[in-house]
Amino acid sequence: MRRILPLLYLLFCLCHGIQAQQQLYNGTGTVTFAAGAPLSLIKGTSAKAVGTVSLQSHKLYFEVPVASFQFANSMMQERFNDKYMDSKRFPKAVFEGELTEAGGQVEARGTLTVHGVSRRRNIAGTLVRQGDRLLLKTDFTVNTSDHHIAAPKLTGQSMAEQINVQLEMLLLPVQGSRNQLSINHIRRVR
Repeated sequence: MRRILPLLYLLFCLCHGIQAQQQLYNGTGTVTFAAGAPLSLIKGTSAKAVGTVSLQSHKLYFEVPVASFQFANSMMQERFNDKYMDSKRFPKAVFEGELTEAGGQVEARGTLTVHGVSRRRNIAGTLVRQGDRLLLKTDFTVNTSDHHIAAPKLTGQSMAEQINVQLEMLLLPVQGSRNQLSINHIRRVR
């Protein structure tokens, strides 16, 4: 009996650790933003967004390198990085917060940091389980003035004061050996 009790305790701890670990997800995804009217649309896409979600603690962390956004032409990309976003000085856009869930619909409450300015945000989206994976999708608006971004002039007349942002990310369960991405993000979500 003395030997069985410690073995049962060890087995319980191991099983609990495995279960908790399966509730931690890392992923990469695509962020697309668009500003302006259809005829004078400024649109950028990055496939380098990374994130971590803990279903156990309900915490999440996402970031995208600002300089990773691609545009229709190199002039747009240069102006975006140098004039509007100052990507050398502010290399990442980050969202860190907590997740609330209600039947596939989720809301993330946290802090969005863009252009070095942090703002509290509530962002709605969907989180759908696909086997052992999670698919996260969200679509939200960012006001350029909230983050001290000089709004780009469109066709020399109007200003793009709102930016529509879309994120789609496939999240995989963290298992066994953890890569550097998960180590950095796990510290934030546990």
